[in-house]
Amino acid sequence: MKRRESNDLRRAYAVWTVAGTSLIVAAVAGSGIAAVFGGTADAGTLVWGIVGIASLLEALVLFGYGLWLRHRYVDQVRTYETRGDYLEDDGSNRPGIPLLGDGQAGQRTTFDSL
Repeated sequence: MKRRESNDLRRAYAVWTVAGTSLIVAAVAGSGIAAVFGGTADAGTLVWGIVGIASLLEALVLFGYGLWLRHRYVDQVRTYETRGDYLEDDGSNRPGIPLLGDGQAGQRTTFDSL
């Protein structure tokens, strides 16, 4: 179960990256999209307009899918079994309590400069 949860978050970020790339393609084809909706598109502009519209729709769908994956990851109930193992002792006499997630993160807050 722990592996699937962390993969969901990674997958959400990857999907959002692809959605951003699709938005860039839609922005490049923006004048083609305007010409298609305005009814003044010639053959080449029509192709760019269709590519731009498809990219825009793809970006919207992928963004929604990424939100769903992130929502599924965030709403998982965390128990002691799914939080991960305790971190190894580094000799600092600080407890190595795992944070939420896959247990690989550590507490890096120091208040030495205060």
